[in-house]
Amino acid sequence: MRVADVEVLSPWARIAAPDCPIVIEARTQPLPAEAVAALLDQAPFAVRAAGDVAAVMAGLADLPDALRADVADLALRFMALMQVEAVRVRVEGVVSNACWKVHADYTDLRLITTYAGPGTDYAPHGDADCCLERVPTGAIALFKGQNFAAGHAPCLHRSPPIEGGGERRLVLVIDTPTSAVPTLD
Repeated sequence: MRVADVEVLSPWARIAAPDCPIVIEARTQPLPAEAVAALLDQAPFAVRAAGDVAAVMAGLADLPDALRADVADLALRFMALMQVEAVRVRVEGVVSNACWKVHADYTDLRLITTYAGPGTDYAPHGDADCCLERVPTGAIALFKGQNFAAGHAPCLHRSPPIEGGGERRLVLVIDTPTSAVPTLD
């Protein structure tokens, strides 16, 4: 399937609104439990790939088929939304607090989904001092970065604190290859 053939469906299209720093799409777990468990047993790890969907799939060849299929679907949708022909993908097994400070990414838009473990924490009203909310495990979240577009506030967020508690996370991150300003209609 080509990027041009992918339709950007709600709720993702809402990210174009200046007052919308995050979009969360709920979904059920797309991966079989045994695939998730096997990957969590390997944590910590990080697998990176970049390019068009074929290049990304080649770079993720050692990962389970169900995970690769979900990444391909999300990458195509993200590419259609951002009107790009390539993405950067990172699949990580996380055992630490990772990005523990509340921050906004220096990118245009970032897709994060947590397949296992606690989801990403975010400031729903752009205030790092307020109570953080958590993206549900399995949900797809689009986080505006600092380079999204003029007049658009970024989404403040952090990795959930898990270090020392024995928790593990399986996380997917998709970015555009550059921080070009999108021309979302």
